[in-house]
Amino acid sequence: MRSILPTRFVLMAGLALSACNRSAGEPPPDLVATMVAATLTAAPTLQSSPTSPPTATPIITPSPTPTDTATPGPIPSATLPELAPGDPRIGLNLSAPDFKDDFSIRYKWGEPSSDGATNVWEDGRHRTTDHLTDHYITWSTTLLDVGNFYIEVTAEIGDCSGRDGYGIAARVSGDQLNNGHTLEFSCDGAYRIRKFIEGSVQVLLNWTPSEAILAGPNMENRMGFLADGGELYALANGEVLGQVEDVGFSSGTFGLFASAANTPGLTTYFDDFHLWYLPP
Repeated sequence: MRSILPTRFVLMAGLALSACNRSAGEPPPDLVATMVAATLTAAPTLQSSPTSPPTATPIITPSPTPTDTATPGPIPSATLPELAPGDPRIGLNLSAPDFKDDFSIRYKWGEPSSDGATNVWEDGRHRTTDHLTDHYITWSTTLLDVGNFYIEVTAEIGDCSGRDGYGIAARVSGDQLNNGHTLEFSCDGAYRIRKFIEGSVQVLLNWTPSEAILAGPNMENRMGFLADGGELYALANGEVLGQVEDVGFSSGTFGLFASAANTPGLTTYFDDFHLWYLPP
């Protein structure tokens, strides 16, 4: 049974936020102490380099929001799956998302840069690079505020090995954008779901291998994340992988990130972000 939650949608070109979750030392299996920093991304008229300095907080001058990218429409190359009974996406028109971002326009997502990680728009995609093999995660967010949803985004990882990973954050919230759920895929074809809250991290579903995830370097996967009340579902390339329950967050925005475990400079490109609102 679906819960009814208020859903709000906001999009402003030229303004996006980012959050940085940092662990302190070697973490225990299911809890990581974190430090957090937030950075504003400058609008095009104010920024002369790809990203703002790590400590900068520039003045933002939002530009008008283009209307064409938010227009629902069919996905030209999509092959619509035949949904099995009980599939959480039943009732959605998977050929017509409620919102699309093909990353053809810059400054819809934050572009934080530091010695640890870089997030930047590059040639019509969003590039995330984790420079250090540590427990730090830096995600770049956009200005959407959504309750119950299904999202998909294409992720292409470069050179990688083992548990080098990449992911999407959802229901990101808090003054420093350090709260939210994350779905991560690894280079060796596994997935996990975690919960970031108030400077700590809880593993809701630990690394689980799946044949639905294309493993190895230089591979592309279509990530899917569905949140219906406290029910969270992970999907890969149209296939449901697993589900957990957590009632920690009711709404928030979305984030993209890379997470290097073995490969310094791990890079992932994100493209074709699609969003569906769940019916009540």
